[in-house]
Amino acid sequence: MNLDKVRARPFLLLMISDAVESGSMTQEKLAEIESQLVDMSLKIAKNFYSPVISHDLKKSCSIVMGISTLGLLKLCEGDTLSARKILLEDSVITCFRKGWENVNSLFKAHGGEVDRAALLANYQYTDSEYKDIASVHESLLCEQLDVNLLIEIAAKFKSPLSNMDMDPEYTDEISIKADVQLSVFEALMKRHAIGHKDYDNFKALLFAYRDKPDVFSAEFSEVTEAILRKFDGEMSLRIEGWFASIEDDFKRTFQQLVVENSGPEIYISIFNDILRGNINAKKFMHAYESLLQAEKQLHPNLKKQIDVEHSFQNLLEAEDNYLSDDDVLGELSHNITDDNY
Repeated sequence: MNLDKVRARPFLLLMISDAVESGSMTQEKLAEIESQLVDMSLKIAKNFYSPVISHDLKKSCSIVMGISTLGLLKLCEGDTLSARKILLEDSVITCFRKGWENVNSLFKAHGGEVDRAALLANYQYTDSEYKDIASVHESLLCEQLDVNLLIEIAAKFKSPLSNMDMDPEYTDEISIKADVQLSVFEALMKRHAIGHKDYDNFKALLFAYRDKPDVFSAEFSEVTEAILRKFDGEMSLRIEGWFASIEDDFKRTFQQLVVENSGPEIYISIFNDILRGNINAKKFMHAYESLLQAEKQLHPNLKKQIDVEHSFQNLLEAEDNYLSDDDVLGELSHNITDDNY
């Protein structure tokens, strides 16, 4: 078969045209295939687009071409003789069903709220182009399965210290990796029985890690191995793939420690660095209030978040104290007996 020809047309059309040219496919069979492709295109248009709009009809035809080509490739595994036999002895509907089976796996990966019409548009395949439709499908499916895996990991490592899930891009790998890094760091703290308000010992531990990187690496390996034992399969492999860069991030951060800074300042800075600035202000009020006056100027964003939190709490308290118990009961009684209520 001419490779230039393969590059210029869908595999399905190539198999049909070869069969026609060789005389193995009759005009009746060709007409049957064309009729079936038209019928399936109309069904796609009715279910996902509009059968009365020319553009949507053309789109539906190209989608059916793509899905049927995908199905044929899956059935014959790329073998041209098997492909021709399927088309001659079975039907193009069988190819479409096999392709749809694969497309449906993509729908399921995305969940019930997905825009299926938008996903189907990825399978458009005109009769004058060549693209690896099987690779397109695998790429779409793998990408969504990876998103699903990241969401699972995010749920496992969600921490009250983190506001990473407030980020609209939280499903990106960098954000979720940050929560995993946080979990590793808290495991290291727990290993040394250091609490979140034990600032002096916290500072001492980090400087010990900075001065003895081999000790840190050994402890890091033990902690991360313990974390991996909690998971299996793809999740474990994905998390494990982050550990090398997480370890490097820690070592780089440790090298930036300043001896003159107080324990609370180092505490805030480390967590702020791990979580890319997305720390939960409520959980860091205790450290902020312990900062030296000059150090508070280093964390203006945290101060703003804490001020907002204080303002919100004051608002809630003001609402609670706005009416006395007697006032509330009196107001309720008035509403119940008021004819205009």
